[in-house]
Amino acid sequence: MSYQFSDIKSLGDKSYFGLSISNAEGKFAPFSRYVFLTDYSEDFEAVWSIEPGGNGRIDKDYDYVSTNRKANLSFKLPAKNVAEAKENLDFCSKLAKTVYGSYSREDELTIFGNSRYRYNGANITNKVKFGNLIRNELCFFTDFSFTPNLDAGVFEYNGQEIGLVGPKGGPPKTIGQTQTSHFSNNKGPDGLISETGYVYHDDKGDVYPKEVSVTISVIVLHNYPLGFGGPRRPGKPLKWAENKNRDWPHGTGPTYPVPPYVSKDVQAEVVISDPGGDLEAGCVEINGRCYSVDGNGNITIAD
Repeated sequence: MSYQFSDIKSLGDKSYFGLSISNAEGKFAPFSRYVFLTDYSEDFEAVWSIEPGGNGRIDKDYDYVSTNRKANLSFKLPAKNVAEAKENLDFCSKLAKTVYGSYSREDELTIFGNSRYRYNGANITNKVKFGNLIRNELCFFTDFSFTPNLDAGVFEYNGQEIGLVGPKGGPPKTIGQTQTSHFSNNKGPDGLISETGYVYHDDKGDVYPKEVSVTISVIVLHNYPLGFGGPRRPGKPLKWAENKNRDWPHGTGPTYPVPPYVSKDVQAEVVISDPGGDLEAGCVEINGRCYSVDGNGNITIAD
């Protein structure tokens, strides 16, 4: 995790979780940050195919198609010094890139001499982890926005020179240069500058907001089995998907007992009653019943 103010990082490391973004194909390095959550919501939308019913039927024909899960997060990123403000903007820059597609540059140039790019598809291999709410799920980003809180102010450039001559007889350093240098090389309680003392920078023409508000939306892709029933999920009520105690979607199992319908499927124990003989003539016992296979491949059940 990149630099955050020591108090925030210490609190997060002890009792909170960060927002982490990675890519399943390694297209970019993972990045994460402790955020101040202001709003969170999830939408589960079932998609149905609706056709007119037959003559005289009051109800239409409804066929289930799929389910979309969308998560929406809003949060603030405050900054207590220039370094944290820069890291907040860098975090936002990385989030902004997730809503674009994938491209590759071709050798052929356009008629104007510019590089030609080929579209390689949507960026749908991102993974998002946000505690037990979004559990390192495969996602694609649909929306990203950020708004600097200008009422909170910005960290500004300070070009005021200190003294008449700089180090080794060179030009004098500015306040922004001095604070940036001290923070990079000698910060801390016993250093030349404290964390809260880094309030000016030397990037002329740039401003760094003291607080930004961010909103992102992602569609969660279901890359593992979900749903009720199926040949390996018998029982009453029908068991939920074969997710091996994942307790989808929010992992409440460690706090509350895992409900029976999300428990791990019990695999039938297969016992060969005649291991030394011909398999076709042998008996396979599954759940107390004997299954045998004849020479033609037909299966018979011996009650």
